Amino acid sequence: MSEQTVPPCPASLPQRRSDANKGSCGRVLLIGGSRGMAGSISLSAVAALRSGSGLVSAAVPDAILETVAGFHPGVMTIPLADNQTTGTFAATAQLPDLSAYDAIGIGPGMQTGTGSVRLITAILSQTQLPRVIDADGLNVIAAQNLLAADPQDATVDQQRTLILTPHPGELARLTGIPATDRAAQIDAAQRLATQHGLTVVVKGGPTVIVTPQQAGRSTNPTGNPGMATAGSGDVLTGVITSLLGQGMPTEAAAKLGVYLHGLAGDFAARKHGQASMICTDLLDSLSQSIQASESATSSPSP
Repeated sequence: MSEQTVPPCPASLPQRRSDANKGSCGRVLLIGGSRGMAGSISLSAVAALRSGSGLVSAAVPDAILETVAGFHPGVMTIPLADNQTTGTFAATAQLPDLSAYDAIGIGPGMQTGTGSVRLITAILSQTQLPRVIDADGLNVIAAQNLLAADPQDATVDQQRTLILTPHPGELARLTGIPATDRAAQIDAAQRLATQHGLTVVVKGGPTVIVTPQQAGRSTNPTGNPGMATAGSGDVLTGVITSLLGQGMPTEAAAKLGVYLHGLAGDFAARKHGQASMICTDLLDSLSQSIQASESATSSPSP
């Protein structure tokens, strides 16, 4: 595959004005991490930078602040109260002022303790900012039944600003449908999306993006099995959060984010081979993916 033969891009990339500054290019907040999993939220944060965000902050347990700060000098860090024994978010952890941000990504590496439950519940109920929830954020939602069968009972707003990005195991916990039944999982994701006004990125080969419309499904044309590697999903969280922060509508950001992430995986596989590629290869290939997509045939998302 060359940069001239990439699949058609599902949406136009955000364009920077000639007088752009870092504040006008999207201010995003990534929340997550824990002792032993500082890399997860770090990957998300760097992916957001690489995808065009002007300002990226990572809110993490204080125990891993220095590790995350050392991952990339362009990522700002915010320490939250932590459990000193486990290195996870403490029950007393408080969100920073969310009005300072344009989009939020939460979940990578955060574990599922009391502090995480409180943060996820607050993100669902206290803001209508565009949000991406991944990994342990999804596990918290499933364990606490935050997506109740009756949307009126669910801890979710109805502004259609929320994207969930489950892999088959996480989707099984959210829906009760086993990971071995992909078709039924996609149908269940469609019901979640329709009931709650969500966009659901059903990861897999291929990834399917499900939107609130009854027939709102699209299959991503990029990506390969080499992307089944630790940290790949964390990169995707950062990419989609970045696009939301740059002002893209929820559904378009999900479709374009998955496309760019998969295309980066295709370029990485071409360079390293599917068996040898790792998550940082995705980060390294994101710029090539973005450049190639700019010249791909555009077809506006529905």
